Amino acid sequence: MHALDLAIIRGRLQQVADEMDLVHTRAAFSPVISEMADRANSIIDPQRLEVVTQGKTGLPVFVTTMQSAARAIMDTVGHELRDGDVIVMNDPYACGTHLQDVKMLRPWFADGKIALLLVNTGHYVDIGSAAAGGFDPAATDIHQEGLFLPPSYVMRGGHICEDMLRLFLANTRLPEAVEGDFRAQLNALEVGARRLDSLVEERGLATLREAVDELGTRSEEQMRSYLRLIPNGTYHAHDVVEISPTEELAVELSITFKDGAVTADFTGSSPAYLGPFNISAATTETSVFLAFKHLFPEVPINGGCVRPFSFVIPEGCFLGAKRPSAVGGYPETSQRVLEAVWGAIAEALPDLAWGGTFGTGGTLTMTGRNTEGAFFAAVFPACGGLGGSKAGDGLAHSATPIGLAKFPKLEASEHDYPVLWEAMEIVPDSAGQGSWRGGPGTRFRVRALVPMHASFLADRARHGARGILGGESGGMTSIVMNTTSGAVGGKGTAIVPRTALRPGDTVEFVTPGGGGYGPRAQRDKRLIEADLADGIVSQ
Repeated sequence: MHALDLAIIRGRLQQVADEMDLVHTRAAFSPVISEMADRANSIIDPQRLEVVTQGKTGLPVFVTTMQSAARAIMDTVGHELRDGDVIVMNDPYACGTHLQDVKMLRPWFADGKIALLLVNTGHYVDIGSAAAGGFDPAATDIHQEGLFLPPSYVMRGGHICEDMLRLFLANTRLPEAVEGDFRAQLNALEVGARRLDSLVEERGLATLREAVDELGTRSEEQMRSYLRLIPNGTYHAHDVVEISPTEELAVELSITFKDGAVTADFTGSSPAYLGPFNISAATTETSVFLAFKHLFPEVPINGGCVRPFSFVIPEGCFLGAKRPSAVGGYPETSQRVLEAVWGAIAEALPDLAWGGTFGTGGTLTMTGRNTEGAFFAAVFPACGGLGGSKAGDGLAHSATPIGLAKFPKLEASEHDYPVLWEAMEIVPDSAGQGSWRGGPGTRFRVRALVPMHASFLADRARHGARGILGGESGGMTSIVMNTTSGAVGGKGTAIVPRTALRPGDTVEFVTPGGGGYGPRAQRDKRLIEADLADGIVSQ
């Protein structure tokens, strides 16, 4: 295929996905989507069931999970899909992440056949879990975490299935927000279909089909070329997920490189357990892929670049959870998998490696009724420090590498919810030191203005982000809820179950800093002086 034609079609497909992201964000009612961008839109090849492209602002963790969703949907109802149909599902064992991440698929027809699939994901702030807003530290199985949706029709022939919409709205505490987010997803799919119609009118279906195949092949070749930079052999890493003040789940990784192919073997990892930190195989696989996508950002987001990867996830392992294991805390475990990959190959590729990130979703959930009596559910994903690298110091106030969901604007959240933010500041001495230091952690303090309940689900209260090549570990998580009845939590605490707050009570939590790169003794004195001036270090 001519390089110019390929470049034009690639650009147009990217533009379609980006516009779907934009429509999805602007039409959504919930701040989790409209402010924090916890969503993604993609175009998928129905023949290989691989991503063709994804919107640039979509969450990275949804790349291959939307592939998994497409495969599950097409295996179930693909033979009967018609133009204008839309299927919904949120089965985390088939398509990854957790129940709040609702996937929708719309087949796009050309010449009477399914030519492409439009798929998107939106995080629904409340989908009927035992704890409003989800992220329930006390959940022990999937049925406590919300409404479970196998592949089901939400539109047939261009018309909304009102019974399915009623089912959604009957299983949420926030029906207005859920209906707005539901329709925002459908609107994004509609815009995507229209733009693909225009593209085929201009370029022809045969040219589009040829470009899709070529893009996948080129992405695969490019990824394999980068993987060959890593010397053949097997590398090992160990990490843990903290599930209580005294208990941990082990992530054991042996990753083998051979001539541009990768096998990630998790043999020896902990078994599934009664709690929310299990993840499905689909989530584990996408976490491994994302680790490499961060190492090799030049490779386009495309299903072809996933082809070099294979996996060994033992039966019964908490990294390959089966129903009814709880999975609501997937951001914590997914991050541990990603960082295990980085740790395993840090010695092999020191020029590309970086220290561990703060690596925790650190999700604060606050629920109750506002001064008008309306129910609210506020979900705040934490930010923290990234790791240092040969390229420089780690960033502060960053989102997790698996997610990129933004911390909301403080003023906007005060407008939406009865809370007052009193602090959002860097934490001195929380950055892992090194020749290049990690980013510092973040301290938050928020005051309740009405009676409400709050919970916190995080990790890294006992093990800071790892330093590499002589770098030091970053600071750790802590959470304390200062209630009228006394303080709940404290140093060494990363999980606080549902706790009652009265007006004036505060929640203060600290997120970890990133790990350092290289020995502290080799740090430039001018950088040390700048850190002192900026309050990143105290001495």
